[in-house]
Amino acid sequence: MWNEHALQRCNTCRQTIGVMRAKACLGILALLVNACTPIAHQRVEGWPELMVVEHHVPHNEMRDRCARYVGFGEVPEACAEFDLAAKRCDIWYSADFPPQRWIVQHERMHCAGYDHAGASDMQELLRQYRRGG
Repeated sequence: MWNEHALQRCNTCRQTIGVMRAKACLGILALLVNACTPIAHQRVEGWPELMVVEHHVPHNEMRDRCARYVGFGEVPEACAEFDLAAKRCDIWYSADFPPQRWIVQHERMHCAGYDHAGASDMQELLRQYRRGG
């Protein structure tokens, strides 16, 4: 049957597998906690009130439209596009992979004039619009 060495090796394997499972669970938990962390925003002074139009389109259409707004190698979850002259903000979501509530809120905050903390993209867009360009 089982000799002492085989039993000891089997117990060591169980302990190692248990540690690996615990680490995997902690890693998944860390990802979930970070995914739900809200992104800090700052109000862009003078941002006009915009009509918000939300679009739920096929994933590849959303991805192609929104890819220009994320860094290299990142995958967009949604995006907001501004037409200040028309006083309109279009938000693009994937209909195939509906966004989490915090993503919807995040994009709506962009439409309301909130940029990422430390960013100046929206302020620059407003500046250019006011200069007529």
